[in-house]
Amino acid sequence: MPTLLRPPTPPPSLSALQLARMTPGGLAWHASRGRWVSPKHLTLLNRKLLDVAAGRVKRLAVSMPPRHGKSELVSRYFPAWYLGSFPDRRVILTGYEADFAAGWGRKARDVLATHGPGVFGVRVRSDSSAANRWEIADRDGGMVTAGVGGPITGKGADVLVIDDPVKNAEDARSPVLREKHKDWYKSTAFTRLEPGGAVVLVMTRWHQDDLAGWLLGGGMEDDPEPWEVVCLPAIATGNGLDAIGRAPGEALWPARYSVEALKAHQSDPYWWSALYQQDPRAEGGTEWGKEFFPSSIWFDDWPRGDHLQLLTIALDPSKGKDAKSGDYSALVALARDRNGCLWVEANLARRPLARIVTDGIEFARSVAASSGLTVEGFGVESDQFQELLADEFVRQTQAAGFMLPLYKMLTGGVNKQVRIRRLSSYITRKQIRFRNTPGTRLLVRQLQEFPTADHDDGPDSLEYALRLAIRLWNGKQGKR
Repeated sequence: MPTLLRPPTPPPSLSALQLARMTPGGLAWHASRGRWVSPKHLTLLNRKLLDVAAGRVKRLAVSMPPRHGKSELVSRYFPAWYLGSFPDRRVILTGYEADFAAGWGRKARDVLATHGPGVFGVRVRSDSSAANRWEIADRDGGMVTAGVGGPITGKGADVLVIDDPVKNAEDARSPVLREKHKDWYKSTAFTRLEPGGAVVLVMTRWHQDDLAGWLLGGGMEDDPEPWEVVCLPAIATGNGLDAIGRAPGEALWPARYSVEALKAHQSDPYWWSALYQQDPRAEGGTEWGKEFFPSSIWFDDWPRGDHLQLLTIALDPSKGKDAKSGDYSALVALARDRNGCLWVEANLARRPLARIVTDGIEFARSVAASSGLTVEGFGVESDQFQELLADEFVRQTQAAGFMLPLYKMLTGGVNKQVRIRRLSSYITRKQIRFRNTPGTRLLVRQLQEFPTADHDDGPDSLEYALRLAIRLWNGKQGKR
């Protein structure tokens, strides 16, 4: 193995103890006597954990390849630093098995037992120091561990850490186990959060509908908190900005795993894409084949009455300057019914910029009239909205006397394919109905060809509409 670069000794203005108090990484460096290293990806993760501790981030999802140091920082040093810094708070740590989680509980306890008195002025209670349950002496804080899917007893959590909820490929491919993980999160883990509590999910991706895929896809509709996503593939791709500024083709931790060493794992394209590139996709190429779109998902006319409760429309504008552009300008309307099913109509066309606003208003009028619903949100892709469309939408809607509540739809730094995969739980459960129109049929064809198709404008806009609907629905329930 190549020699690992170590961080420099603290600057003269900071003592080793001061550095240990400041960040989880500082404590790791101090406790390991300088052996712990902080490459760029762990430096980023260290900053995100500080945001969690400060309450700036309430939901953090971290995915990166195996053996890249994520658990050592998140599950060993972060709980010890967090409880040393906030000795009246509580941490719950879970993993795929109770013994696995307890192993991290033991390591975190040992760090705080050894360094707590000197660094933070706290110590672990001698009569409450089991690996799976330990407490801070003379304070209210402590740590409990448990297996994913199992019971969590005791007090609540100011921070809930879920580390590697999936054990192996067999578990990842089990629909029954995946559903069990989701039910456990909803009924057990999430209910242990204290008011304002945070969730840190750290894992290597295994499946498009694993716990991370489900949560990032909006599976927990009762939770209004947005997810901060740190997704770091083993080798940087050209799909958007890399989180640590790598050029395409660069390894995540080159001092430990070179590009050549990583490519030795490419013999199985599925597991390479999932485990190493954090981009799980359906085996065989596309994610949602024709079997996910039976004839029963089509409808001819919008249902009337009070069956539908919410209508949003999203626009992913074509970046082309004329109608010959290869990109589609995608308008997608989405309504939610009382059973949580989604009803969709789309208008996809290669249209010049001059027609985007006019066509958007016309589409909104048509869907509102057909469904009998009021458009409660009209979302437009953020960068295009800011540069081209905001003033024109306002001017033309005012002139037409048809006001649309406009929203900027932000990507949040999440890769487009990751965002589109948020639709997976609805598609796989056949909880989407599609109006039988030419534009909607083109949208479904793009979904069937995802992620290998040349165009994904329709699915992208559908994800925008769904995200806006969830946001507005939570607002209707009195949540922010």
